Amino acid sequence: MARVLMTNLISSISGRFGGGVFRNWKGLTVLSALPDSVANPSTVDQVNAREILGYCTKQWSGLTLAERGGWAGVADQLTEQWENFDNEVGVKGVCVTPRGPFTPLGALVSVHALLASVGDWDTSMALIAPPGGVGAPTQPTDVVVTQDPVSGVITVEWTDPAEWGQNAHAGNVRVWVRNENGMYHRQLAATAASGVQTVDLPMLRTSGGYESTVAPYWMFTQLDAVNAEGIRSAPSASDTNDLAEPYQP
Repeated sequence: MARVLMTNLISSISGRFGGGVFRNWKGLTVLSALPDSVANPSTVDQVNAREILGYCTKQWSGLTLAERGGWAGVADQLTEQWENFDNEVGVKGVCVTPRGPFTPLGALVSVHALLASVGDWDTSMALIAPPGGVGAPTQPTDVVVTQDPVSGVITVEWTDPAEWGQNAHAGNVRVWVRNENGMYHRQLAATAASGVQTVDLPMLRTSGGYESTVAPYWMFTQLDAVNAEGIRSAPSASDTNDLAEPYQP
């Protein structure tokens, strides 16, 4: 991986070039080698993501200039929220967080993908209106992970966001997990509507494929929230380290 220095004429660059790809990494533009192969490229999650991207892109072409302008405003808001890679909504952690900056189409896709991730939207529905002026939720707090000594069931408990965002309605909390030794990758393990504040974790996908599952062993847990308008919070904080809360049953 090589760092790329920008000039006054070129402030950003992305996409493939030869055998590499320009991308954003922790606020820097870097050139990385393309992987030789992609393992398991057609999981259910990946198929759903491509379907959402394709649908939103197709619908974008039919929007009016006013509607596109509304999404441009949302893009500015999301870019401001996620532009500082050293703040509490940065890219490090278990939660998969945006890297920005956002384009108007990127903002539209982000909002609809977030709503889809908590079951509040799918591609059989019309696009929602741009959520202009809607603030981001605050983080879920007081995350506690426990395991029942008899059943082995792992339970995550938390306190919902103190605020769901200016002009926003309450939405859903998402539970993300990963483990330290690579047995299973970071993944969205569960979601819960506001007010529930507890979930039992299902079996988790291994790094080897979508159909393989494994019980958690050493895990990191982190939560975020998505309000009803499709704006997400920063990841939950941790009392243990800057990334997430570790748990070993």
